[in-house]
Amino acid sequence: MQLHLARFALWLRTAARQNSDVQAEATTETLRRFRILATFVVPVNLIYVAEFWFHSSGQESARHANWANAIGWIHAVMCVSMVILGLAIHRLYPRLEHNKIFALSLQILFCTSCLMFGVALSVADQMVSSNTTNFAMISLIVAMMSLMRPVMVISVFFATYLIFFNALAITQPDLNLVAMARSHSASATLMSIIASIVVWRQYVASVLLRREITQANETMADQQAELAFMATRDSLTGLYLRREFIRLAKIELARATRFPTDTGILMVDLDFFKRINDTLGHPAGDAVLQQVGALLTNGVRSTDIVARMGGEEFIVLLPNTSRDGSLAVAEKLRALVRERPLEIDGKLIPVTASLGVSGFSRTQQGAIESLYAAADHALYTAKQRGRDRVEFAEPQAIAAPSEFVGQQS
Repeated sequence: MQLHLARFALWLRTAARQNSDVQAEATTETLRRFRILATFVVPVNLIYVAEFWFHSSGQESARHANWANAIGWIHAVMCVSMVILGLAIHRLYPRLEHNKIFALSLQILFCTSCLMFGVALSVADQMVSSNTTNFAMISLIVAMMSLMRPVMVISVFFATYLIFFNALAITQPDLNLVAMARSHSASATLMSIIASIVVWRQYVASVLLRREITQANETMADQQAELAFMATRDSLTGLYLRREFIRLAKIELARATRFPTDTGILMVDLDFFKRINDTLGHPAGDAVLQQVGALLTNGVRSTDIVARMGGEEFIVLLPNTSRDGSLAVAEKLRALVRERPLEIDGKLIPVTASLGVSGFSRTQQGAIESLYAAADHALYTAKQRGRDRVEFAEPQAIAAPSEFVGQQS
């Protein structure tokens, strides 16, 4: 028994938390519905006012005349109420989501106005019959349209029923008919409360499901973005991987062929990197690679393409850059690496790099493989001539078609 009570208490706490989480969104949705409802109710009210005030036959009994007059007044008051509340919702709707208490108060006021409209109509009907259909119908409409928590629904509908319970005797002299009307209205109130709770739970379930789906989609999108990043980027330095660099370089060279322009390429290799790994450990080597990757990225333009080719070797593609410009960039990067020794445990570790440079002029065409081979050859030369230097090598290329020469990029 205690286990069942504990489960029931847990369910109540969970439901209460879910209800609180969803109420603000539900209130906004309810006010949106009520704003639409008001536009339909106002014309109906005006039709009833015209019917009961201006089209009476004049041959009715005093009791029917009073009833018709009362119905007209009730619709007139409801019409004014709907205009005021509808305009208030329309004007304040964009700001209601930032003021939850005011929005909830406006929702309760609208519900109460509609329910009291049903009470007034059925109380007036007691002048000529024992009909409570208006109260039952309007209660059910409000229950289906107004998304409120069960506790709030029970409070509003029970309070309305108490008012209706006492007001019936004002216009209905027959105590038997009063008892019957009270019984029918009690059933209508109970059915409306049940209907409202069912609609509320369905709405809560749909909102929570929608949130779960949205969160799952966002998580999936983040995972896909992460996978795409991992497929194209080096996990240590964040630079492009070799395969992605080749793909981007081919695109850039195709553009340079279509709109002739100079293109440069740099091969960067750290000097004596194995010595750093052997003496200081691989974490120190990783720190060096990260630092050099950041220096290369910050030392070139955002339109340039920087990648890690593997190990301690990097590559940079320089679109729209001449031979002299490529050499200048290479010297700049060499100096940046040399001037930024790595500090480990208070000890400065000097880092230098050798660079091989190559490039196509605007009158040349060729594949990325030609540029890479020439830059790699230049890098080998730099290593052979003492390291920490820049060398240039001409790539194997073919002349560009004459119709491309002289075009502007």
